[in-house]
Amino acid sequence: MANVKQLKHLEHLEDEMLNYGVEGCKAAVSFLQELKKMLGHQESSGFMQTKWDGAPSVICGTDPQTGMFFVGTKSVFNKSDPKLCYTEGQVDGWYDGDLAEKLKFSLRYFSTLGIEGVVQGDLLFTKSTLRTENINGEQLHTFRPNTITYAIPVHHPIGLKASRAQIGVVFHTHYTGDVVGEMQARAGAKVNGSDQVLVVNNDTPMHRVGFSRAEMGKFDRYVSTIERMCGTCGDFLDELVTKTGTTGDAKFHIASYLKQFFNNEIKNARSIGNIDEAMYSLLNFYEEKTNKELAKIKTVANLTKKRNLVYGSQLYVEKNNAKFKAMLALYKELQAVKQMVIDKLDHLEEFRTFVQTEKGYKVTTPEGYVLHKDGSMIKFVNRMEFAYNNFTLQKQWR
Repeated sequence: MANVKQLKHLEHLEDEMLNYGVEGCKAAVSFLQELKKMLGHQESSGFMQTKWDGAPSVICGTDPQTGMFFVGTKSVFNKSDPKLCYTEGQVDGWYDGDLAEKLKFSLRYFSTLGIEGVVQGDLLFTKSTLRTENINGEQLHTFRPNTITYAIPVHHPIGLKASRAQIGVVFHTHYTGDVVGEMQARAGAKVNGSDQVLVVNNDTPMHRVGFSRAEMGKFDRYVSTIERMCGTCGDFLDELVTKTGTTGDAKFHIASYLKQFFNNEIKNARSIGNIDEAMYSLLNFYEEKTNKELAKIKTVANLTKKRNLVYGSQLYVEKNNAKFKAMLALYKELQAVKQMVIDKLDHLEEFRTFVQTEKGYKVTTPEGYVLHKDGSMIKFVNRMEFAYNNFTLQKQWR
């Protein structure tokens, strides 16, 4: 699961069961079992990276077909008209405004780093966006590439490097292959910085964190419960996947609204608590969304057909009420065990993290983490913290 060709979108641990049914559920359990080895300091093939809320995402390196250094956004992977920028003139031809300036800075300075192959990273700051502020009596260098404001003490070794740098970046992915548009994403990117380029390391120091015996017992109980619930819900999860879609009749089935529902709960600062209440909220959300879709339909015949689809979906929920509640309970368990891990990892970070509010800075958690295992990856994000901020706060980057 979440085995990607180009790194365009990572999935949440708890969403894999909605994406792939019982196989997604098994994959989530497998990720958790690998994580247990890491937290127990056992031999493991997995590793964890810290997610940074940087922007824009930049792909750069040497084009294997031309031998020339390029930069670009994720559009370098376009099937038609891939946008690889070898010169600042090409950047201006395809982009404008803030994005163009950041790409030109990237081309100017990343081309001096001796990058091997092709890598992907998230921009953190340029010289003009790095600020020095006093926060709670402490002098800090700050930068806000997107939603989160990052801060590091001015006299910290990283702070000293930041003050000299023209640009800051975190590289997290490298690519293999002979044609850029067909390259495969691989975790990690070994790029050394320079006086002009601050390259922030995003490897999560798992050796500095571990579970106590009581915590490991609690974690094991979560995983055992999730594994059992996967077995109970498996066939129903597979059924929901087959009914999910964005076009045709599937567009009006409740299965197609599950991920939207969970995201909507986050936007409204609600977590899955009482299962009966969550079920009630799901049905209300489905009715509200489908009413909007039905209002767009012009012909009586088509409207009647689509209303019957909605009615049929409501009967489907009534018939499978217990299965829907079991699915919600499984989703809740996956969120809970994920948060248990995140709470441990958040204490490892050297950078302070804030969000800007009307009343000033508010302390927040890092964006999250990415667990890698056997070429697959999954993200661990505190959605009630970061995702809520991401949905509701104005972005710094345009």
